[in-house]
Amino acid sequence: MRQSYRLIHTAAAVLAAVTMILPGAQAAQNIPPQLLAYPDAIYMNAHIVTLDDHAMNANPGTIVQALAIRDETIMALGSNQAIMKLAGPKTEVVDLHGKTVLPGIVESHVHPMGPSMQFAREKYHLRSTPEGYALSMDVGATPDETMAKVGEAMKVLLSKVKPKPDDWINISLLHNPELGFASPADVSTLMSTPKLSDVKISKSDISEIVPNYPFVLSSASAVLSAPEKNAWYHIKAGPDGQPITTKIVDFK
Repeated sequence: MRQSYRLIHTAAAVLAAVTMILPGAQAAQNIPPQLLAYPDAIYMNAHIVTLDDHAMNANPGTIVQALAIRDETIMALGSNQAIMKLAGPKTEVVDLHGKTVLPGIVESHVHPMGPSMQFAREKYHLRSTPEGYALSMDVGATPDETMAKVGEAMKVLLSKVKPKPDDWINISLLHNPELGFASPADVSTLMSTPKLSDVKISKSDISEIVPNYPFVLSSASAVLSAPEKNAWYHIKAGPDGQPITTKIVDFK
């Protein structure tokens, strides 16, 4: 019993000695872990939508004023006052002046326009089918050749009908592997590229050929659909909102 008492007494003395030698060690254990590594940046005075409610509903989740970032990772979310307490001597503080912040959403392939347009049609009682004229034809070997074909196609159409000012004109360019366009995506690079300076067929090029009508030149049927290749079709909305197609003239 006496030996056990001596061991306990000795251990307590050693612990006390260590505490005296390192007076800050015990206090450091009570420091919040965030303060041991200051944020690289703090974004404050914002509406930060966390989307932390993962259920399929309209709730955006918790909305906070500020967030702290370290090593490109969010380390804390909360009020301006709470997050600013984490700032260190080299923390960059960015005032967003009430702007809204959303999480970065990564999706490899998504089409938000379709559901958005359907919602707008239902909400505002819009017709589901635009009306006008549609043609699907092969892309040309070069941008100049393609635009020459577009110009000729318009001449053929206007020789047969006079579209109304609000009729859509839609020409869909079909891909052709023999000409270097293996897929619709390859054709779309003629009209749409990450850098505007790389676009080969511009809005001004199209406006010279089709100056007076709403016009779409695409690698797929973006607005109106032509049932067959190389034929102009008139497309109008039927009583049930579904499209009614009428062949106007062949185009070769």
